[in-house]
Order: sequence, then structure tokens, then C-alpha cells
Amino acid sequence: MKIAIVGAGCSAVLLCKELARQGHDAAVSEITVYETTGHFGPGLPYGQATTTPEFILNMATSTLGTDVEHAYGFLKWLKAQPGCETTDLNDYVSRRQMGQYLVKELELARHTLARFNIQLRTLAQTVIDVKAERPGYTVTTAQGDERFDNVVLAVGHLKKQTPYPDLAHYYANPYHDLERLKTQVRPGATVGILGTKLTAVDMALMLSGLGAGHVAIYSNSGRIPLVRGAVLDNPVGTQRRLPERVSISGFLNSFRHMRSFSAEYKGLFAPLEPLERLQREIQAAAHVRDWQIWLDATKTWIDEFWTRLDTVQKRRFQRKYQGLWMSYRHPMPLDNALKLEALIKAGRVSIHRGYKATRADAQGNILIDLSGQTLSVDYAIDATGFAGNLARLDSPLIENLLDRGLIRQNSHGGIAINPTTHLIDGQRGVYAIGPLTQGSLFYVSAIERLAVHARNLVTHLMTNNRRVQPSLSSLQQ
Repeated sequence: MKIAIVGAGCSAVLLCKELARQGHDAAVSEITVYETTGHFGPGLPYGQATTTPEFILNMATSTLGTDVEHAYGFLKWLKAQPGCETTDLNDYVSRRQMGQYLVKELELARHTLARFNIQLRTLAQTVIDVKAERPGYTVTTAQGDERFDNVVLAVGHLKKQTPYPDLAHYYANPYHDLERLKTQVRPGATVGILGTKLTAVDMALMLSGLGAGHVAIYSNSGRIPLVRGAVLDNPVGTQRRLPERVSISGFLNSFRHMRSFSAEYKGLFAPLEPLERLQREIQAAAHVRDWQIWLDATKTWIDEFWTRLDTVQKRRFQRKYQGLWMSYRHPMPLDNALKLEALIKAGRVSIHRGYKATRADAQGNILIDLSGQTLSVDYAIDATGFAGNLARLDSPLIENLLDRGLIRQNSHGGIAINPTTHLIDGQRGVYAIGPLTQGSLFYVSAIERLAVHARNLVTHLMTNNRRVQPSLSSLQQ
């Protein structure tokens, strides 16, 4: 059996590790991984060209790893590196170190696969199309076509189309455009950033470090991420089962009644001014925040909870609560919070609510309309990420797959897949994993969840291919 994996970031690494664990049971002969950049392993979040040394992980090292059963894989690898100073559970290290770890994990998977006579090929080519054949699928690149029994779309974070193609100083994809941002944003410039979550914090800190005069961060709510408290070693007692009532109110009631949490500062859920909120959060982050630990534990069942929610509940969450969830469930590291506090105090960063629109005047100046005021900025960055609309991606591959009907959009965004098997709706041998499956699933970027998704996908792929028609390789014999 021949398998193609389109994309070579974290999801692809996890798939290769899982294929190394299961692949010999289903006569896998060859795995081909395609990657446009030619860098196999890091992907966009952890790559050299798409990060800076100052970008740190938003999770403590002790909570990250590529194994479903073992949470300390990344920390163990870090400690084995020459000159490593990371020994604490609460350390937050450079994203590039995660990229290096993923490269090593891919090489380990390659060696394991080789022991089972499974070849892992890595091709620095851009996949532009996938066509269904009988049997199998044809993968098309500029270099030609190749047939496979199964294809997995693990394309990661694709670029969005820019809504302002004529504005040279508008950046719709800040991580993709990082090198351009670093060279084009001039010292003393005013920069606007749409979005107030973790990506916006990254960009504000980086641009301020490069000498930007002022960075304005804005969104509808103006709510920045909270700050992560101290991490416990093996927290116990957290709820790992679904709430009895599958609804938004059922989730909130379950969380409210599961236990008594330690006291927090007054105004935790109130719309405080940004600096006051940040300062209270910094003080609170000096301690273990038990509600964060319990909220983190929902990752073990949140995908199943999401799939059980009805359409009305899902739409209500996306419309009213997703931003709030992101602020509380995905807090920033204390180091970043302290840097952001200093910049706000110095008047170099401001945070605004009431975002309305981005536009350009007759002279090409970029204007940001907020409730009650309009900002004029030299550069504008969209830090809101992928909103779920496949048609707005800047990807010939996705466009071709949509046109051909090989994929379709889930009503809540992303590629429509079976949330248990990751098989694309209507296909017999094409799967999807990662950010473009958000909508069918809830958590699609966190490494610990991707490891589970990779296992589910490969388990189905192996089982499915044991009972379907002969593979391409067997027909060619």
C-alpha cells in the first residue's frame, strides 16, 4: 500500500510516527510526504522562516510531546540537548526548539519504518491537485503525477486571500509574511493589528522589538488572553467525562458545580480596562490557578462534546462565545504578559475594543474604524487566523479540490470529515487532519490532540485497507 501525505508539519510527523507503530500490520510499502518549503517537520508554527527566536511556546514544556501516552516527550528531549538550561515544569521555550524536536521525531519514525521495509520519501514539491481514480488517487505536482492508495491532507495553516491586494502594507498572513514584515516595517512606524489573541501578542512584541513607534491592537471585544498560572506535575482529580447535558449551558453548569475553585481576583469575568486586567492577571499567575487546570482537562472530551452539540448550539458558540473561550482557555505565558505590560505602560502598545472596519482613503492611507474613533496606521496586520471559509484560502490545491467536489465545507467551517475516522465526506481513501478540519472537530492545532487524531486516522486507514480492494502495488505485481 502506498500513502501520500500532503504537508510536512506537526500533523505529518505524528502520522508518520503512528504509521511506524501500525503500518506493518497492513502491508504499507511506501509513504510519500510532500512539502512546498522543503523543510520537513517544523511546519508554520515552529519553522525558522516563520518564527523568531523570541517567539515562545504558549504551553509549558512539560505539557508537550508527540506521544499519546507520555506527556513529557518534549521536556525529555530538551534536557538531552547540549547546554540545555530547561529543567522546570513551568519553562516556556522558543518555538524553534519545538521545530527541531519535530525534525528529530520524523527521523526516528523514518528509521522505525525502515526496519519494517517501509520507505519514507520526502519530496520538496507543491501538490496542486488530487484526483480520484479506480483504484486509488493521483497526486499532481508541477513535476508530474503519481498514484497512491490513500491520501492524507495535512496541509497545516494555509494562507488566506488578502482583502486588500492593492495595499502593499497590509499583511493578511503574518506568520507567512514574517520576513517581509521584519524588513518592511520601518522604525517609528504605527502598526495596527486586527485580533487580540495570542498571534496579536506575538506580533506586537516582535514589532515593538524591531522599533515600531506604536502598535494598536483591536478587535470587537478588545479582550486579550489571560495569563497562565503555575503548572502542576500530574494534576489529579480533573473531570475527564462529558457533562450530562450536551449544551453550552450544560457545559457551564457542569464546570461551575464540579468543585469549589480557589478564589480569584474580583472582576475575573468583568470587562476591565486592558492594563488593569493584565496587571491583575500577572499577579494571579504567580500561583497555581486550579480552574485553568480543570479547563485544560476538557481537551480529553471536548471534541466528542462538540460533535454532539446540535447546529443551533454550535452556531451560538461561534457567534457569541468563541472569543471569550479563546481568552480563558488559551492564556499567554507570564513572560509575554510582563513584556506587554511594560509596552502598554510606555505608551508603545494600546488595546482597543469596538472594531468596525479596515479601509483605505483616496491617498492609500490605512484607516481603522473603531467605535467612536478612527485610527490611521502605516501598516496593518490581520492576526485573526483561519475563520473556516475554505473559499477564502489562497490555495490552488483547495480550490481544485472544491471545484472537483473531492472536498466540501462543513457547515461550521473547514473540510467536512468524519470526526472519528478523519475520512473526508464522500471519499473512500482521502483523509484530513489539522487546522482545516476545525468545524468537524473542535481542537485541531494542539499537539496533544493532534497525536490522538493521528492515531484515530491511521487506525481507520489500516483497518479500511485490510478489507477493501487490492492495493495498487498488488495489482502491479
